[in-house]
Amino acid sequence: MIFSIILWASIIWTAPLICYMLVNETKFKKNIVIGVTLPYEAREDEQVQRILERFKKQQISICIILIVIAVPCLFVRGMTVSFTLWCTWVDLLIILPNIPYVLCNRTLKKLKLEKGWKREESKGIWIDTEVIPPNRWLTPWVFLPAVLLCLLPLIWDRSFWPLYVTFAACPALFWLCYRYLYRNKSETVDRNVELSRVLTQVRRYNWGKMWLVCAYSFSALGIGTFFTRNYPVWNIILIISFGFVVSVAAIRIEMNTRKVQERLTAQSGKDWYVDDDDKWIGGIIFYNPNDSRLVINNRIGTNSSINVARTSGKILMGSLILLILAMPFTGVLLGSIGNREIGLELTETYIVSTCGSSEYTVAFEEIEKAELLEKLPDNMIRTYGTGMENLLRGNFSAEGIGEMKVCLDPNHAPFILITTHGNKHYLFGSRDAGLTNQIYDQLELKLDRSK
Repeated sequence: MIFSIILWASIIWTAPLICYMLVNETKFKKNIVIGVTLPYEAREDEQVQRILERFKKQQISICIILIVIAVPCLFVRGMTVSFTLWCTWVDLLIILPNIPYVLCNRTLKKLKLEKGWKREESKGIWIDTEVIPPNRWLTPWVFLPAVLLCLLPLIWDRSFWPLYVTFAACPALFWLCYRYLYRNKSETVDRNVELSRVLTQVRRYNWGKMWLVCAYSFSALGIGTFFTRNYPVWNIILIISFGFVVSVAAIRIEMNTRKVQERLTAQSGKDWYVDDDDKWIGGIIFYNPNDSRLVINNRIGTNSSINVARTSGKILMGSLILLILAMPFTGVLLGSIGNREIGLELTETYIVSTCGSSEYTVAFEEIEKAELLEKLPDNMIRTYGTGMENLLRGNFSAEGIGEMKVCLDPNHAPFILITTHGNKHYLFGSRDAGLTNQIYDQLELKLDRSK
């Protein structure tokens, strides 16, 4: 049950955040509302307002439904079932809010045609390069301290080095995203050149700010992990807090960008204005075979999208859809991994522990001592490997022992703790207590004979 509470605490708060962002789409920014470009007069149109009010109510209802579904799942026992429910809920979180969005987008486009609001657009891509400010990209050196801060804990702790190195790679990746996912296209809304210039600068500023926040947040996570590495509960609280803080910070940057766009374009749409709705399927998916770019800027906010008219875009989108649809089966997959047979045996010269493709062997001549434990060591922390309710496998550390190789089912005691002459530690077990006891007795006998 504790696992379920932690699992759901990591995600349930995203439902109201997504609802908040989607409801914000009902405010006109750059003449766009719910992915549809409309003239200035449409802002006061009664039909448009009714459609938008209905959309707001739908999003709030979906948010409430998602939370109501999630609350009972907090009390579900079992990692496999909990994780399957969690993955299914995440799918619903992604899919359900987008259904009324696409339907509302379609309704507004239909109304747009009926009212004669649709603008004829050029078949080519029109970009006013003169209003684009000169590139002033943030130097990579601004991201470098974030990388170094992630690596700082390696001075005192090498046991978690894969984790610290992974954290350090993230700020470097964020710089690449900052530098190469942005597309240098002016934010042209109408014939106001100065407006386009300011909007472009606003997007660029907040784009860089968002990636810097992400980079230094990972630095804080890396350092926090160092201090909480021996305290699992505090480490989990740290990770959940990190996810919440970064998400809120990123959304705040996004919403601030939208507010500026809304304010600056409050009077736009009275004369000529840009209308490229035909390139956006459902207001969400960008499709333009005349555009050679794979990554393009979203029309509002700071985010980016992919052009599914490109072959690589179709592959990426298809992979993403398959990943989303496959999520509910992840719990079943983890369950099958956790239920793999755990082998424990003695050969003429080795003690061997196996699970799936993993095999750990320790020669008798290397063993200094062996102990039979009726419970797991205190404060066991996984550094690399599998940590499930019915399978622990890989590299772990424990208070009073240090680093050790582990292969066992934590629900089936006893366990054999082996210490080598080189002060290496191994913790083995099986799902048959009688077998584990028998192998320990045989191991002790062999060790006694070798002395």
